Amino acid sequence: MRLTSAGLLRPFALSIAGAALGAAVACGSDATTDVTPPAEIAVNPTSATIPVGDSTKINVILPPALAANGATYVSGNTGIAITRTNGWVIAVGRGNTTITVTSIADPRLSTPFSLSVTP
Repeated sequence: MRLTSAGLLRPFALSIAGAALGAAVACGSDATTDVTPPAEIAVNPTSATIPVGDSTKINVILPPALAANGATYVSGNTGIAITRTNGWVIAVGRGNTTITVTSIADPRLSTPFSLSVTP
């Protein structure tokens, strides 16, 4: 307990809590943070239309630090298209599907490739 100028008792904990709160606000307002944007993955082209029996190559664009490991290619519907580890996609049936391209070094990075297969 503390005495105020009027001679009244004031709880000590309140003055400590107030001081701590003031310090936290002042400290937070002076801080700066550098934020590095996440790495990105892309494909070129982003889509293709090919006939059944034909194939197309997906070129993946990875950040330099991840490029050496390459990417995986997964067909959303293997009845329409199958994939190869080198980015080739082979049309095996009519329809539309998405090929998901994912960085091997950082599986959080992926991007879609849209494929339309015609008769």
